[in-house]
Amino acid sequence: MMSLSKVFNLKAFLYHFLFSIVLIGGLALFIVHLWYPGIWATEIGGYQLVWMIVMVDLCVGPLCVGFAYKSHKSRKEKILDISVITLCQLAFFAWGAWTISISRPVFIAFDADRFELVVDQEVSAENLANTAPFDRLPLFEGLKMAVVDVEQTVPDQETRIQVNNDALFGLDISKQPKYYVPYEDNIDRVLKMAKGYEDFAKNGEATQAAADFMAKHTIEKAEFMWLPIRYFSPEKQSPLFMTAVIDPKTAQIIDYIVIDPYEINE
Repeated sequence: MMSLSKVFNLKAFLYHFLFSIVLIGGLALFIVHLWYPGIWATEIGGYQLVWMIVMVDLCVGPLCVGFAYKSHKSRKEKILDISVITLCQLAFFAWGAWTISISRPVFIAFDADRFELVVDQEVSAENLANTAPFDRLPLFEGLKMAVVDVEQTVPDQETRIQVNNDALFGLDISKQPKYYVPYEDNIDRVLKMAKGYEDFAKNGEATQAAADFMAKHTIEKAEFMWLPIRYFSPEKQSPLFMTAVIDPKTAQIIDYIVIDPYEINE
């Protein structure tokens, strides 16, 4: 009867497993802290995408090495086996990293009376602005805030009227950075449309969620200002809403409450 050690090389498996942990661990930290900050790692599938890569790179790769690495093989054969397996593993890793990158959130755009979360694959190159900072998608800078403003970004009145008409009939200009203006220069517009505590705490669930939020972030009822934010959920395969609570002075998003504000009933 053939012994297990002749079929499976545990030492080679462990070495390759540790190598894979370092590789995947680095990617996971990068994704969670930069590409999928805060709640977005769960809400738009960041963790699921990482888990898909983990399953292959931490299981299939090291297992293949364990079975392929045999003591009776020549050094040349061992190197060839390890090289082929590692190249296949790295190819899948690269594909996974690319998939994660095009699914990452890149902009949060304020449009009229709510925020829109925009992901990489929703923005085509022709819809980028001609000038910074919206002439490219952020890669290492994290999420960028913006305000949608056709009046400032389209100087020609006839074209501006056409864009506004198209928006009324379904053109989603919030996904087109060529219509963005800097967020920091337009916070008065955001704060003007923000709603307060009384507009949110209309039932028991919302009241408790607001109380928990205020306790966690040490804010008072008078400082509780919010706006809806729309995003696409890969799990539900449909657009969803949650609540973005903003700073009453800077209009920066403090955090989120996973409650659709449009469905809060008294």
